[in-house]
Amino acid sequence: LNRISRKMDQANVETENRWVVVDPVFAELLMDEDSKLINRDYGGEGEVRNGRLPGTVRGFRIYKSNNLPSLGNGPDITASAGSETDFGVIVAGHDSAVATAEQIAKTEKFRSPDHFADVVRGMQLYGRKVLRPEGLFTAIYNVA
Repeated sequence: LNRISRKMDQANVETENRWVVVDPVFAELLMDEDSKLINRDYGGEGEVRNGRLPGTVRGFRIYKSNNLPSLGNGPDITASAGSETDFGVIVAGHDSAVATAEQIAKTEKFRSPDHFADVVRGMQLYGRKVLRPEGLFTAIYNVA
């Protein structure tokens, strides 16, 4: 995380609104052995919501996800500790690096054929785009 922060500084990425997405193995390493990095009770404002872990580390909001790519068998500590071909991947970036948009394009209302009710349905359009590729970073790590 220190190296990603330095690389972002060198790319002139703002220091506020930085985020990092880690896999469960990396999150476990952050929380191991009574770490003061993420040592908060899960209640109140420090509560885990939508994959976000409490607090920040090195200026990054931390999110946990199972949807990150991996190399080899992944960074699973129990299955491949010490393996030289199994790596995990973390992704970091800035809020201004990506954008998403959505819109309800059409809606229509009709009577339900099965119930005494009206049915409303709509067509949702959505998309995403990378706006500033210099604000996105990936890092490959090995637990060993």
